[in-house]
Amino acid sequence: MEVARKRESFDRILLTLVVILLLGGMAVVLDASFARAYGSSSIGNDGWFYAKRQAMWVGISLVALVGSMRIPYWHLKRLAIPGIILTFFLLIAVMIPGIGIEVAGARRWLGFGQMRFQPSEAAKLALVLFLAAYSDLWRGRVKDLWRGFAPPVFVTCMIAALIAKEDLGTAITTMTTGLCLIFMMGARPKHMAGLFGMALLGGVGFLLAEPYRMKRIQAWISLISDPLTAHVGDAYQPSQGLIALGSGGVYGQGIMRGTAKHLYLPAEHTDYIFATWGQDVGLLGCVALLVLFAWLIIRGLTVAHRTRDWFGCLLAAGLTCIIGIQTVLNIAVVTGIAPCTGVPLPFISYGGSSLVFTTIAVGIILNISQYPNRGAAAGAKERHSCESRADGWRNRRAHLSRS
Repeated sequence: MEVARKRESFDRILLTLVVILLLGGMAVVLDASFARAYGSSSIGNDGWFYAKRQAMWVGISLVALVGSMRIPYWHLKRLAIPGIILTFFLLIAVMIPGIGIEVAGARRWLGFGQMRFQPSEAAKLALVLFLAAYSDLWRGRVKDLWRGFAPPVFVTCMIAALIAKEDLGTAITTMTTGLCLIFMMGARPKHMAGLFGMALLGGVGFLLAEPYRMKRIQAWISLISDPLTAHVGDAYQPSQGLIALGSGGVYGQGIMRGTAKHLYLPAEHTDYIFATWGQDVGLLGCVALLVLFAWLIIRGLTVAHRTRDWFGCLLAAGLTCIIGIQTVLNIAVVTGIAPCTGVPLPFISYGGSSLVFTTIAVGIILNISQYPNRGAAAGAKERHSCESRADGWRNRRAHLSRS
């Protein structure tokens, strides 16, 4: 048992990559937001406004990173059920007028004043934790359609559906992460095919439920079919994103010299920050950023592969999937491969909730990397303890029903 829990050095490469992305993202936010902030009288024409707030969030994220690195990851298993229940309540609360905070027509935040967070960001972590703990306790049962496969599918679909009401992009990230984890659990291919089809139907249903989402699809189709036209309306933002990327060329126009950020490109410091980056540093800079993300994802999956503990393996893989899927989705939107979804670029886009919870995810992965050999003995003992408690509860219920 002591050998299984022997602590090793954390993955220094993964930590270095995250710090580079955090500090680099802070600089890119300053570059992308300066023109908008300087021209906004509502924030006192302070060009450094968004950069200072991002620096504050980066500081909080680094503290969260260190804190999550120091918590032994197997203790998180106890939070799986309370965490997923709390997540349900928070996602419901955010939809209630007077409780949920509405910004730019979307009700996605809880809190007060400037102290607010998005429950959907916490929901992604809670879902991964629940699925990893579920599979660790009932490993192998996932091949049974009703006793093993249906429960995690139900929880995943409910979480994704609650998020999709206001934020379809995050719901796609959450659902895709859930699909990946359920597949890793060992689900049967025919069951996964049915789940994939159900997820597609659900996505189409949520698209049809909101007219503005259909307009985004139509705008994306018009952009793809006629990219050389000067687009307006819903196609304006994706069109300007492509113009910014294309005008960057191979080497870019230079840091702080790009013109798209001067109120031509909406969301230039949030969802479309990759377009701002591409115009300033060109193709070479975009490739360098993609290499950093690819390297980070490879390191996360490597930690999962090296971990003998099934719970730790799935937890590391799921948290890495969140970052990887969100990165791919954001870049797909900016490059015109997918319609607008409103998903930020991890570590780079301006914003607090996504940054903090994504950094916590990396901290957990770093903690898992310190215990690659904690496996068979510890995991089996904990599963046996949980199963014994479950048997005890069933026996007590049977005794009470007979009496």
